[in-house]
Amino acid sequence: MFATIVGLMVFLYSKPQIQGVQEYPISSAVMEDVQTVRIIRQQKEMILKRLDHRWYLIKPVQAQADEEKIKEILKILTATSDQRFPATDLGRFGLDRPGVQLYFDDEYVGFGGFAPVTQQQYVMTNDLVYLVAPRYVLALPLSASDLINPRLLASNEIPMRLELSHLSVEFKNGNWNSIIQDSGQTLDTKTIEHWVHLWQTAYARELTFEQQLSDDLVEVGDIKISLKNEQKIVLRILQSETEVVFLRADGGIGYHFPVDAGRQLLDPYAIKLSQAVSQWSTKS
Repeated sequence: MFATIVGLMVFLYSKPQIQGVQEYPISSAVMEDVQTVRIIRQQKEMILKRLDHRWYLIKPVQAQADEEKIKEILKILTATSDQRFPATDLGRFGLDRPGVQLYFDDEYVGFGGFAPVTQQQYVMTNDLVYLVAPRYVLALPLSASDLINPRLLASNEIPMRLELSHLSVEFKNGNWNSIIQDSGQTLDTKTIEHWVHLWQTAYARELTFEQQLSDDLVEVGDIKISLKNEQKIVLRILQSETEVVFLRADGGIGYHFPVDAGRQLLDPYAIKLSQAVSQWSTKS
């Protein structure tokens, strides 16, 4: 028994070690250095640009992009492959007519077909073809609306004045003040601050372009928002029985909210009513 164990140990020690699998990085570009991303899918082009450390969609519409989604797209630059091939006879890789074409600044990445056994995807960049995991193509948008940040006001869009037909609130001399048209009612500071915070943190459940909006929506007014950077945003207000849509005039993008959430954005009194109902429900 002892001799058998010793023999096995000698065999394992002297057995040639299996060499590690060669991994080829598909790109030498650095994610943080990329300034422009172009995506071409089904002959439609989407262009993203980094400005002041933030990503913006600039084509087909202008809007602040969803930063997390852009990070996922950029991760293709960190991909590695254990196989690479010369970029010849591209038809056998499905790369003669790539389903998706990406440009990171001047670097091109084309997405082709899938390997039948491993289900990895062929991609071409820098005159070479690689096999990569399919998760990279799944991170790519089907339409431009998938790239837009669903937040109604971007993090750098800080409101200083909000104007509706019946109400204006303004931050002045360190305090929020309200002007209520044709009403003897007043708003306390806490309610105003809560309402403004609601605007700053509101996320739409759905985004659509203006030309895609339903005919059921009726325009009921607008809201003008003056920002800390002295820019202004105008939102057209559209409503149906089930939702409220804020259509940004600067990009033609509709931000959809359930009717109750939309009403709270349109009327700070709705917040007070909701709080009162909640307190009454708790007591009872």
